[in-house]
Amino acid sequence: MSSHRGIATIRLHPWHRGLVYLALIVIAGSGIAWTVLEDWLMQGPGPLPQLLLKTHGIFSFLTLMAVGSLLPTHMRLAWRQRRNVLTGVVSALVLLVLIVTAMGLYYGGEDWRELTKWTHVVVGVAVVLVLPVHVLLGRRTRYRQMARSSAG
Repeated sequence: MSSHRGIATIRLHPWHRGLVYLALIVIAGSGIAWTVLEDWLMQGPGPLPQLLLKTHGIFSFLTLMAVGSLLPTHMRLAWRQRRNVLTGVVSALVLLVLIVTAMGLYYGGEDWRELTKWTHVVVGVAVVLVLPVHVLLGRRTRYRQMARSSAG
């Protein structure tokens, strides 16, 4: 979280933003690559799909930490200021669905596996689309506010 004159702002500090982006990019990339290899190219078990799945699992924990670090400041301040709330809530809900479906894949029964897997895949691809929209809208709002404050 950055600050301006000692006041916390919604904008993330560069290292914090980089950590969040790194976690999200690696988890999305490894998940999409694994799905392409496993389900579309029908590559059976092998070293690359196994590495991608392990990477996805490891980065899921880092992603949980990175997203969780946004709750006490970024999300709370944005909610109070009513800034970028719609895409923020959609992003949070999409990430929550991914967490629930990931737990279902790991701990759930075989009866639900296909539905859980494809829900996880579809929602995972959706998050790749939703989060950049959230970031771009947030930046647009920030630039508008900066222009207003410098003009007035």
